[in-house]
Amino acid sequence: MKSKLVIKFDLNSNKYFFGKLFYDKLFAIGLILPAALMLCLTIVLPLLEVIRMSFHNYSLLNMNQIKWNNFANYQLLFTDPELLFAFLRTFYYVVVTVSLNLVIGFTIALLLNREIKSRNFLRGLFFLPWTFPTLVAAVVWLWIYQPQYGIFNYLLQTCDLISRHVNWLGELNTAMPAVIVASVWKQTPLMMVMILAALQTVPRDLEEAAVIDGASSSQRFFNVTIPCIMGVLKTVILSSIITNFQMFALFFVMTGGGPVRATTTLAIYTYEAAFMQFNLGKGAAVGVLWLVFLVVFTVTYNRILSKKEAFQD
Repeated sequence: MKSKLVIKFDLNSNKYFFGKLFYDKLFAIGLILPAALMLCLTIVLPLLEVIRMSFHNYSLLNMNQIKWNNFANYQLLFTDPELLFAFLRTFYYVVVTVSLNLVIGFTIALLLNREIKSRNFLRGLFFLPWTFPTLVAAVVWLWIYQPQYGIFNYLLQTCDLISRHVNWLGELNTAMPAVIVASVWKQTPLMMVMILAALQTVPRDLEEAAVIDGASSSQRFFNVTIPCIMGVLKTVILSSIITNFQMFALFFVMTGGGPVRATTTLAIYTYEAAFMQFNLGKGAAVGVLWLVFLVVFTVTYNRILSKKEAFQD
């Protein structure tokens, strides 16, 4: 009598290689794979190509003679004083813009978080500037600052604050502040909405307990509200910093890096190196240094705030 060997696979068991756990992992990989491929095609591969270009003599004027030049592009950058000035201008722009975004956005969010009349309408109204594309916002502010018929000069002259037409985007002392104002107008609504959403997650019982304990409004703000929304604040501030470090459209449309390079930031400097000097290798090297700085800054930023959060806990 012959015996038959019967092997049964239970899909609900994790003992077999082709069990339920395996198919769950395979299904998860199938869901993630399209997004991972798109990420590689749009970010990873271009990033690797930029890093490769930064080590080559890569000129748009002579595409047939692309040669490896080791660190020549980086040596050229470190001997160019304009790179440091461009970084300092970018740093100044980012610090002022992000600070104003945070202060103004936080103030508006606190006001709109209260029970006031037409609150929903005001929320939509304050959020409206963020819906404009950056290019459109740049053109709008270009018209506002126009020296002869711009509304900004008209309002200031009507209020007797200035006695002449001022070329806000054409003077050394006013070009960068003028761009900062336009950037704050465009970006503050997003900061406001994110902080407003975070404020609505603050537990009411904690606030009521603080009131019962006799805490003042400022004590409740710094000891209850801020710790509860610190995670959101950390994220929106970092996102705003990275976004403004990469800001190109506002400067390119409104000033073009002028006057006398007063608004030549890293983005404008990279554009000039790659597409005006036709040196793609130099432009790629700037991009790599830029990326390294942002990665180091992001890691340091997260570690410092994580330690503070752990200390508060």
